[in-house]
Amino acid sequence: MASEGYSGDAIAALLFMQSSATTMDVYSALNSSPWTAESFGADQRRSKALKEYVTHAVVYSMGYAIVAGILAQSRYAWWIVLSALATNVYLIWLYMRAMRRGRAAGSSDWANN
Repeated sequence: MASEGYSGDAIAALLFMQSSATTMDVYSALNSSPWTAESFGADQRRSKALKEYVTHAVVYSMGYAIVAGILAQSRYAWWIVLSALATNVYLIWLYMRAMRRGRAAGSSDWANN
């Protein structure tokens, strides 16, 4: 007879999704948006600050995912870290592309300096 309740697979899937959502939340808390990054991409000071906050987001979210994987203590724990890593790779690419587009457009003065 099958056991009642959630299976390890279902819980692992939820942890995988939560790891990605947490990574997205960290970027929301520490950065504004790719649109904002594109809007000031030509401003060297703001571009440097964006890179610093992206680094903070990567370190925080990966640390969070690694701890979650350790706490999960299952064969699926590495999926938590993989989910955060994949989300970080995507978001780094997205923010850096936005910054390059802003630099190419010469966008730097949409807000007060």
